[in-house]
Amino acid sequence: MRMLRRLSILAAVLFVVGGASAAPPLQREMREVEHLRGITFRHSVVQRTIDRTELRPLIREQLEKTIPYSLDDYVRVLKALQLVDASAPDVVDRMFELYDSQVLAFYDPITHTYFAIRQLPAALAGISDSSALRESVVIHELTHALQDQRFDATRRDRALEHDTDGELAYHALLEGEATLVMLDYLLEKSGQSFEEAVKGDALMGAMGAASADQSIAANAPPYFVESLKFPYLEGLKLVVQAYRRGGWKEIDRMHGNPPRTTREVLHPEEYFARLGRGEKGAPPFNPPRSRNVLTIERLGTAETRWETEAKAASFRDAYVAFLRSRGLDPQVSTDGASVKFEYRS
Repeated sequence: MRMLRRLSILAAVLFVVGGASAAPPLQREMREVEHLRGITFRHSVVQRTIDRTELRPLIREQLEKTIPYSLDDYVRVLKALQLVDASAPDVVDRMFELYDSQVLAFYDPITHTYFAIRQLPAALAGISDSSALRESVVIHELTHALQDQRFDATRRDRALEHDTDGELAYHALLEGEATLVMLDYLLEKSGQSFEEAVKGDALMGAMGAASADQSIAANAPPYFVESLKFPYLEGLKLVVQAYRRGGWKEIDRMHGNPPRTTREVLHPEEYFARLGRGEKGAPPFNPPRSRNVLTIERLGTAETRWETEAKAASFRDAYVAFLRSRGLDPQVSTDGASVKFEYRS
């Protein structure tokens, strides 16, 4: 849902920022991003260093500015859709605990500020040397600042305020690109060939290993966890394919005509075919509002997993009948105990 999209641009999930008492100037890191990405910043990036105790109220403040309903109403929507446990009384607290364990630094697109966090998350407090990791996360987050300055990312993101699926698709481009730049930096620092890594499966293999849930609490709602991962992992797959097609210039072209749905992220051949034809995607989903309606959303592909193949088949048949009774004709695929649906309304 929208809150996860807003938070996804705040979180650098895989790497940590160091514990310096004062944030150093960012000019060297900005030059590094320009070197890797091949485009320049238009102006300096403001930065601020905070304690981890300031993170939760800061995120809450960000959400109140960017979502059209309250946290309580957001949880009501998730429970009504059975995306989180309807009996759980502490969904908001568990959501904030998840982000406290994962957010390590962030670029705030509203104030155009890079935030460094002095303390590491508790799960990573024992790390011996965080300097290289600090540099990595700065590279990732400064790429977001570059996207903001050169591709007007903040304005485009705000235009998708009522388009949950479109916003997630756009964030897949933003996070995928920032992750690719960061991996380019790491490979260059270690003396390895970025070009060779992009050609093979090394990048995705490294990301898959790095995204293991070792620092995620067992009681973290899976919906939040998977929504947080999506723009990084699926977005990286998308931009890697773009890079193979035409390097960073092809990713520049993506910014001129970004993916408009998560379907285009999950089925990149459809997106690149549209991009090649020069066709614009559908306009942002912005349905009429009513004081009696909390939210109207457009969602993308829905994938469900069941305990057994028999239960998956039973659900598939029942849900297909339900959708067809309402005049919808879904596309359905089954893989063992997994059932995936797509339909248009």
